Amino acid sequence: MDNGRVTDVICLYFCKVFDMVPQNIIATKLDRHGFDGWTIRWVRNWLAGCVQRVAVNGSVSKWKPVTRGVSTQGSVLGLILPSIFINDIDSGIECTLSNFADNTRLNGAVDLHKGKHAIQRHFNRRKDWARVNSMKFKKAKGEVLHLGQGNHQHQFRLGDE
Repeated sequence: MDNGRVTDVICLYFCKVFDMVPQNIIATKLDRHGFDGWTIRWVRNWLAGCVQRVAVNGSVSKWKPVTRGVSTQGSVLGLILPSIFINDIDSGIECTLSNFADNTRLNGAVDLHKGKHAIQRHFNRRKDWARVNSMKFKKAKGEVLHLGQGNHQHQFRLGDE
């Protein structure tokens, strides 16, 4: 934009990122980030100790282990682990990507035909990343910002949709 180029920004939002993070994948990602074995075991044990039950109108279910999600109540780890989990979403990207908690922004210049295709290609890679990591995007909340004069407002699609 600063150089007068037409730019599109795609805003993606994950569905319940703190509730959906698969705990079995977290340890693998901690290892890839260079955490030592002791720390990874400690985090695994911290996550493994979580149980929950549901109470509705006085009826209470049995306690069940939590296998997805990270508790954010009173825990610094509950805020850090999801950030580490999505840290590799920018792997192999040529466009500009920014992440914060449950939202991701992908943007790039679209004044050339190849720019539109590059953004769509990287958009598709984010969809593939979400599938591999057992995550989903909130399609209804996602949006595209078309910036700059003469923007053709290219329509992007999430995967085959």
